[in-house]
Amino acid sequence: MTPPTDPYQAVTHPDPYPYYASLCARGGLQRIAGFAPWIAADAATVRAVLTSEACRVRPQAEPVPPHLLGSPAGALFGRLVRMNDGAPSAVVKQALAAALPTVMRSVEAESRRWSARLFSEPRLSLLPEKALQLPVFVLGSLLGFPEDSLEESVREVDAYVRSVAWPEARTEGVLGAARLVERVTACLQGMPRAPCLLGAFSARMREEGGPLDALVPNAVGLLTQSYEATAGLLGAALLAFSREPALREQLDRGECSIDDVVREAARHESPIQNTRRFVHARATVANQELEAGATVVVVLAAANRDPRVNPQPDAFLPCRPGRQTFTFGLGAHVCPGQELAVTMVSAAVERVLASGLELTPLSKSITWRASTNARILGGLQ
Repeated sequence: MTPPTDPYQAVTHPDPYPYYASLCARGGLQRIAGFAPWIAADAATVRAVLTSEACRVRPQAEPVPPHLLGSPAGALFGRLVRMNDGAPSAVVKQALAAALPTVMRSVEAESRRWSARLFSEPRLSLLPEKALQLPVFVLGSLLGFPEDSLEESVREVDAYVRSVAWPEARTEGVLGAARLVERVTACLQGMPRAPCLLGAFSARMREEGGPLDALVPNAVGLLTQSYEATAGLLGAALLAFSREPALREQLDRGECSIDDVVREAARHESPIQNTRRFVHARATVANQELEAGATVVVVLAAANRDPRVNPQPDAFLPCRPGRQTFTFGLGAHVCPGQELAVTMVSAAVERVLASGLELTPLSKSITWRASTNARILGGLQ
């Protein structure tokens, strides 16, 4: 099998992990021929980059992708705390991080309800589509979207997410972003009491003194940022069951839980394989001097399998002691939605296993959704 030529190509490669291991073994910030950005792959370097104040989430000259400027999609992107550094964003993130634990019982209940409906028909061919629907159906319900609007909302989320990465998808993405903002605004304004997730976020924003004009975009951001990550994590967990038949026996004997499997899947087959950081002014990061304007591709999936932090990195160990997982980031931009994803995926895995669906074919002939950073089941060959 021909190895990948760069970290972006690796995302949809049948087996990128030997390539990642070679990057990890080299250590430090590194460059490869034909690929402009610096690469961070081993755990120590990934940690250094993600926690460095010199490394920002957007290029200084491009706070918004140029092809989205002046559009509702660009306005949405520009207000997302995930895509901003600085004090106002920190307050919004703090409010969101404080709100989410207060609604986890509702998240679990909705995850079980929607998993029962989405995965009631045991067909492998339906898994990719249903995996992408799951986070929108669960979180959309908790934001107050009418049930009959959820399928359309999935299409809007998909259009926006694709438009960020692919300029040719701009038209659909602009329409999707505008509609999602309208939906959340209506939920916030049209009810005496906002639904639990939106209400909790709104209340925390007011308590923290956060900018209220960031509330709606970041409520939409819960949908758009959980979309591929949750679908990818569900695929990773089901792929683990297809490759490791003993996992079901371990569950039956009470040696591990579905939650344990999902958390190890997040490390072993990272749904978000890489992220990027941008250097605004000359700085030394991970013992390497970087010029202003430098880009660093942070290979989270490689760091997850660094044997220096996770011994036996290629083994799937649901009860792995001292597991270190970089999938959800570190530092100022650590993802606050990790428990949301784990809860949704655990409910879906439980339902799929209960359906009796034969998962073995997943380990033999799968394709991956086109992406330069998210590893998501695309279908069966």
